[in-house]
Amino acid sequence: MHIGFAGAGAVGCHYASKLVQQGVQVSLLARGAHLQALQQHGLYHESEGRLRQLSVRADDDPAMLADCDVIVLSCKMTGLAALLESLQSAVSAPPLLVTLQNGVQAPDMVARAFPDAPLLAGTAFIGVRIERPGHVLHTAAGGIRLAVWSKASADDGHALLEVFRQAGVPARFDADACTLLWRKMLWNCGFNAITAITRRYARDMAAGVETLPLVTAAMQEAMAVGQRCGAAVSEQDIRNHVDVTLAMGPVKTSMWQDIESGSASEIDYINGYIVRKAGELGLAAPVNTMLTALMHAIEGQGA
Repeated sequence: MHIGFAGAGAVGCHYASKLVQQGVQVSLLARGAHLQALQQHGLYHESEGRLRQLSVRADDDPAMLADCDVIVLSCKMTGLAALLESLQSAVSAPPLLVTLQNGVQAPDMVARAFPDAPLLAGTAFIGVRIERPGHVLHTAAGGIRLAVWSKASADDGHALLEVFRQAGVPARFDADACTLLWRKMLWNCGFNAITAITRRYARDMAAGVETLPLVTAAMQEAMAVGQRCGAAVSEQDIRNHVDVTLAMGPVKTSMWQDIESGSASEIDYINGYIVRKAGELGLAAPVNTMLTALMHAIEGQGA
């Protein structure tokens, strides 16, 4: 199986590394200084106290993915629309596509861009970041969950999961794609923005007497919206997220990384999305409104 990672940043490179170590054929669509480092020195992957240097196939030409059996879309939501446009002109007969974006909008965006392609919706629960171009540091978790979205079958999902499992990636198949996406959305709403604002790890926010109620309230607001959108999310999911986060290592969330690097964050696809949907549904979302406003203010100051 030939697996391509489109938008191969920290998340894509982590999973690519695991697959390459297992002998799976992998191609990385990347850009900028990160791409140059991958081409010149290979991928440095640091995980579980061990640093590996791996030779990888990397380019910025989407045509390199034309012969892949699977394309994993691993860019951030802020870059997904442009990535899909570039793939449309380069991949004439799209293979199995997989989304790993935060939020809940990616599968619909991909299905509109590639209406005839088999599509799996996925989530990655992982702590990983680019320490420097070409060097990815994995700090926590790493599980993948997949579910059928459109045109794909459960067999497609199970076959891909088996490849990941053989590479040592905890992976499972879920029957309900909507709930799968919203369950991850709860965690992101609770922890992503607040860690970016405070520059503190997620476990600190879960342990804080003053911050935990904010984290929980943000997730409860997201849960109410998700339930109205058909997701079977519950208070138990919130408790599970808090418990897992308390046991985590030093996870620097993606929004925190974006603020430090001066990149656009995914706030409008996470907390901001909850604010918009809550307004449409006649629900209140004061905590998500506050977190969105503070992130907008920080990003405006950065600009």
